[in-house]
Amino acid sequence: MNIVVVGGGVFGCLVSYVLARRGCQVTLLDKDYPGSATSASAGGLWAVGESIGLGCGVIFHGKEGKANIDAGPQPLPREFMEFLMESNRYFPALTQEFERHSGIHIEAEKGTGLLYVIYNDKEQQYASSLLDWLSNSDVDVEEWSSQQVCQREPLMTAEQQGGVYFPGDNQVNPMLLANAARQSATALGAVFKNNTAVTGIRMNNGSVTGVDTTHGHFECDVLVNAAGSWSGQLAKLAGLDLPIFPVRGQILCTEAMRKQTLNFNLSTSDCYILQKAHGEILIGSTTEFCGYDVEVPVENLVGLANGARRALPMLSQSIVKRSWSGLRPGTPDEFPILGPVTEIPNYFNATGGFRTGIVGAPLSAEIVAAHILGLEQPFDPEHFLASRFTKGDIHLPQ
Repeated sequence: MNIVVVGGGVFGCLVSYVLARRGCQVTLLDKDYPGSATSASAGGLWAVGESIGLGCGVIFHGKEGKANIDAGPQPLPREFMEFLMESNRYFPALTQEFERHSGIHIEAEKGTGLLYVIYNDKEQQYASSLLDWLSNSDVDVEEWSSQQVCQREPLMTAEQQGGVYFPGDNQVNPMLLANAARQSATALGAVFKNNTAVTGIRMNNGSVTGVDTTHGHFECDVLVNAAGSWSGQLAKLAGLDLPIFPVRGQILCTEAMRKQTLNFNLSTSDCYILQKAHGEILIGSTTEFCGYDVEVPVENLVGLANGARRALPMLSQSIVKRSWSGLRPGTPDEFPILGPVTEIPNYFNATGGFRTGIVGAPLSAEIVAAHILGLEQPFDPEHFLASRFTKGDIHLPQ
């Protein structure tokens, strides 16, 4: 089976790897658009944290006009948390597979976890509501007092009033993950074409027969749309409407510090903070609906920096190494869009990861591959089909 995958981010690379591993002939095309989500992601594997609204969710909620008595967003549906937790379980095996095929270590860590830091009574009420929501699940979660937070994360501000800790929410290096998946796919026979933009999709009798690109024509039996924030534009070439919109996120990166300066990944109402394997500390992230603009306005970075200094006063003495922004592919319900469409039998989606794209990518790739090859599904895919949307669902959240 000859398959063309469009989009060289984490979704596209993992789909290519899973299909190549199953013996398919895969060609991966990547335009390398500026501000792709993979290059801008912090790589948080926060299956529980992001499901219940921490990370980018609680930051966005806490901005002017978003705060309410609950001091935080509502959790996403439980089946989505189960989906992310199942996807997270793929990383140990993928780490070994990618090292074997590509020699790349993706820095998928274990043992740090995610700590939600509480500053005031409203946030304490919000944390209590999250603990109540999780009480009937098998999620490993701990409530920490202010003293426990100080003991376990000594650099944390004395302003905090405690925290909620999720031991299973760790992190990975997103660029290494994408590179390892791509190189592993090519080691198994896939072909990778970079700087190759799709300019047209050829159809015959309602099916895709190939794609025209800036570097020639590629015939295919199957087309996979993994173009991230640009997925809607690619879908239009096939006459489809796809409710994908770009959501800009900005990140700060400090100079490298001593390893294990931080013991945990941190989530606050102002920002999230995590330390990467080489010592840099990442501070993110904004949630902005501004089209395909990848500028980095300084006023937004100031808010992130102030939030980081509030949590960790020692960062006031650190040097900002760089800052950047990226475009995450948003959907109206924050679920990814995976699998077939009713209109075209050999067209498949692998997009819409938004802020959970990294942790959700392994299982998303398995779901898409199972659709293409007619295999048993590893997870109920019904919630992720494009058919859940009706015409006119493409909009920017307010």
